[in-house]
Formats: sequence, structure tokens, C-alpha cells
Amino acid sequence: MKIVVAGYGTTGDTQPLIASGLLRAGHQVVLVTDEGAMAPAVGLGVDCRVLAGSARTVVTEGSHGWAETVKTGRPSMQLMVQAARMNTKAWIETIDQAADGADVIVATTLTVYHAASVAQQRGVRVVFGQLQPSLATKNYPPPLSGLIGTPAWLNRPLADFMTTAGDLTYRGAINKARRELGQPRLRLVWDELPILAAWSPTLVPPSADWTHPDVTVTGAWLLPTEAQWQPPDDLADFLDSGEPPIYVGFGSMAGTDTTRLRDAILGGLSDRRVLLSAGWADLTKTRLPANVHPIGWTPHAWLFSRCSAIVHHCGAGTTHQAAMAGVPSIPMPFLGDQPFWAERLLRLGIGTPPLNPRTANSTAVREAAQHAANEDLQTKAREVAARIDREPDGASVAIHQIERAAHGPRQMR
Repeated sequence: MKIVVAGYGTTGDTQPLIASGLLRAGHQVVLVTDEGAMAPAVGLGVDCRVLAGSARTVVTEGSHGWAETVKTGRPSMQLMVQAARMNTKAWIETIDQAADGADVIVATTLTVYHAASVAQQRGVRVVFGQLQPSLATKNYPPPLSGLIGTPAWLNRPLADFMTTAGDLTYRGAINKARRELGQPRLRLVWDELPILAAWSPTLVPPSADWTHPDVTVTGAWLLPTEAQWQPPDDLADFLDSGEPPIYVGFGSMAGTDTTRLRDAILGGLSDRRVLLSAGWADLTKTRLPANVHPIGWTPHAWLFSRCSAIVHHCGAGTTHQAAMAGVPSIPMPFLGDQPFWAERLLRLGIGTPPLNPRTANSTAVREAAQHAANEDLQTKAREVAARIDREPDGASVAIHQIERAAHGPRQMR
């Protein structure tokens, strides 16, 4: 079969692993994605096409909608509109070219409408891969709202509202592009799309009140560390020279007052050995104290188990890697689904109470580090990691479901 995998976003939002797994399973695969995912995908031997517009540029150079979202931690309507209108026609055309002769398209959140548009024209099936829950449930508010702790009675209406708002915004942009392409309006019925929930059921179990007819919680889709990967000599020497350090890194998060935040964290960890990851905010671009070792990109699967605690932004991928490492987390969620993942870590007893990156100070960081050193927290972190390790491989489960979906009913034209 020919399968197209479409995804856009930061490194944690792209799916080179699924594309590679499908390739190994004997399928013809094309990955359509942001330029940031190209290197790992090409390294895995996957045929790739690039979507217009760099996610890193959007984050680091910012926009009014992004700035408002970072400032408040809540998704601004302007950001939603900007995302929906971003290179819409170009994305449809790129996915369409990749989908020539395809049997199924697997799409993540920011590309699912574009994929559905192509599928409608070509009469192929779409599978929706989600990195965070979107289905309405009383158990928690919609993760992308940035809200936590809302009353149970409010959670389903909130999810329905966000789904409706997003649907109206994206359909408008897609239908405008379809008119320009001489095509009829988009027909998209969510209940007809199989959903692959790409997270650990230990972190987020299936909800009994989900009403969608076809949802599979597959487990996380995470790239393994390449067998030939070796740490730079300076990193290996630092790890060997003392007790396990505390990792500090915020991945793709940028556009905030990162200098103040970095200084607050390093002040609170002045008596600890620290690994500081540069990330998209270039946190290491300064003179650092002697107890802090700067690092660039390093595989989390290799690194985190060698640390004593992980200070991170709680992106979906980083959250899973921290939980799988069996090491306590010190969450600092910025926006979107990050407060949701921080709350999951806290609820499971493997994370400290989250710190607000906008107001965190050295005292709060020092207290969180002391909490993370608690033996009960460390024991629980190891127990949860063992539970996740016993789960089926998420990519394998997803690939089986994609193959099943490819033989299901075709998308209606």
C-alpha cells in the first residue's frame, strides 16, 4: 500500500517514526512535514516532502497571536486564525502531490483538514493521529485550552466549544482554498475518521465517556536512540565527573523572557550539577556558572535516565520521555496542552507541583528541586516507568490500525 503521513509543528509534533515503521512493514511511504523533521526522517530512509513555512520561524520570530498565547498561556483566537490560514492552499497542493496513488493519509492536528480535503478529492481514507486528547470527556478540560482544575460538569461543554470554534475557523480557510482550486466545499465527518491516540495509557487512560466510535490509545510514538549515537566527549566527561545532574530544557519554547527564567532556574540550582539545553531560545548563549554544562540536541531517551530530575516545559514528547526514564519531573508548562501534561505528572506522583515560567523565582526552583529529591517521588517515578515499559509498542499498534483503516470505507467525494 501507499501511505502518506502528514504532520506539522515542532519536533515533538512530527511523525518520522510512524513513516519509518510503515516503510519497514513493506509499504510505500511519503512523509509530508515541517522542515525541522527532515533530518531524522531522511536518516530513516523515508521519502519526504516539505510543507511551506517553518515552525521554528513562527515560534522564534513570533507574531501577535503567538505572543499573546505565550503571555497568557491560553490560545488566542488570533493565533487560531493565523494557524488555520497559514499556507493553506500550498499545503493542500503539497499533500495532494504526495498522495498520488495513495491508499490512506495519516494526519496530525495541524494538517488533518488539509489531508481531509485531499482525501475527498482522491477518495482515500484519512486516519487522525493525536498527540493529546481532544475528545470531550468529563474527566479533564480540553488540553489545548491550557486550563486545568475546571469542574467536571464544565469539561465536556468546553471541549465541544473548542472543537466547534476550531472547526469553523479551519473549514473557512480550507473552503476558501478549495474554491480557488475549483473544488466543492469540504465534507468532513469526524466520526468517520479513525483516531490514533499517540500517548501512553498509563499517563492518560481511555475515557469511558468518549463517544467517538473508533479510538485506539496506541502508546507514544517516540524515535529510539540510534544505536551508533555517542555523546560528545565533554558531555560524557561531565556525566562521569559527579552525581547525576538536573536537566533543564524547554525545547521549542521561545518568545518569553527566557533570560530572566534561565537566571531564576540557575540561581535556584546553584548548588547542583546542571545540564542546560540550548533549545530554540538559545538558553546557553551566555556565560554560565561552573556547575552548569551547556548541551545542544541530545537524545532524551539516552540522556534523561542519567539525570536526577528533569526541568521541562511538558510538551507531549518530552513528558513521555521523562516518565519513561524513571526520573522525577519539575514541570514548567508555558501554554497549550503543557499544563495538562504537567497535571498528569503531578497526579501520578512523578512530578512536583508545576512552576509558572512567567513568575518562577530561585526560591521556588530550589524548593522544587528538594521535592524532586524525595525518595518517595523517585520510587514512584521508577514504578511508573516500569508500567510504561510493559505497554505494547505504540508505533506497532498504530501501524496495525493504519493498515486496518486502509481497507475500510473510502472517503466520500
